[in-house]
Amino acid sequence: SIGDPKDDTPEMIRQANINAIESRPFSQYPSYIGHDALRCSIKTWAKNTHKLELDESSQIIACNGSKEAIFSFPLLFDWSNSNCILSSSLAYPVYKMSANYLNIPFIELPINESTHFLPDLDAIPKETLNKTQLFWFNSPHNPTTAIASYDYMAKLVGLAEQYNFIICSDECYNDLYTGTIPTSILDFDSEHWVCFRSLSKRSHMTGYRSGAILSKNKALMANLKKLRSPMGVGTPSFIQDAATVAWSDDTHAHLHRDLYNSKRSLIKNALNDAGFQIFGGDAGFYIWTKHPDFKTSEALSEWFLNKGILVTPGTVFGNDGNPYIRLVFCLKDETLHQMINLIQD
Repeated sequence: SIGDPKDDTPEMIRQANINAIESRPFSQYPSYIGHDALRCSIKTWAKNTHKLELDESSQIIACNGSKEAIFSFPLLFDWSNSNCILSSSLAYPVYKMSANYLNIPFIELPINESTHFLPDLDAIPKETLNKTQLFWFNSPHNPTTAIASYDYMAKLVGLAEQYNFIICSDECYNDLYTGTIPTSILDFDSEHWVCFRSLSKRSHMTGYRSGAILSKNKALMANLKKLRSPMGVGTPSFIQDAATVAWSDDTHAHLHRDLYNSKRSLIKNALNDAGFQIFGGDAGFYIWTKHPDFKTSEALSEWFLNKGILVTPGTVFGNDGNPYIRLVFCLKDETLHQMINLIQD
């Protein structure tokens, strides 16, 4: 039930890792912000993909996958003034877990089918916006696969600039989509966002733990460098070399996108034939679905479990997840076909 791709990591990435180990007969501490070559490859990717000009020295930091960077990012801020973090009521659990561990006020914005599983920005009280310091945002969204439009994100950026908060845009799934590339926070000229990107899904590198933090806000990024230095979060040099190759190549990302589009089509057809109702499902490798015969996420999860399929109840991500479940399809084709047969049986 975890979004962990089962298809192979591209051979050129694996070979770059091997070459990097063999070329270093002795070991040294890696750069905690990422080697120059890695940050330059991320800079080139951002320019080619989003027409965004960033300075690799002051606006890009490498991280050990996006998870550790997301969890630790709130450490950068002063929370003694009762400021808060905003997030959707259904979200990647790490946002809330981080706030809970750090004793930071955390406000969940309700999302449901009527809001298309995106927060209603007009419904956020001004007093809440006035005390917001960070706003976690995730599109394409885990678990619902909701995709925010350009206009929606432009409105969110406008609020961030008006109320002086930082949008933390978690963009783990932006490279896996059907049709038009999803809008990214990288498409907006503002110093009020920080973008968290990862090679885990894009390049099938979950086990490598490699990602990137990007922002036009040089002052914020300078402070973030100071924070991350004593944390000891430097990515091993041989993984940085493999990541440099991954960021520098778009062909494998296109192939992975086609791969998941094919898998997505198969599983959506099977679920539709079985009477399931699917929300979205046009990005990432999750299906957010419910069935009219089941009134709770737990009951529907039990139905799948009895078939031999492990899914995640929607309520794991928040109470607003009922009666949905999240189904993962980043499986080998053989396993995917087995799952489809079990659903249709």
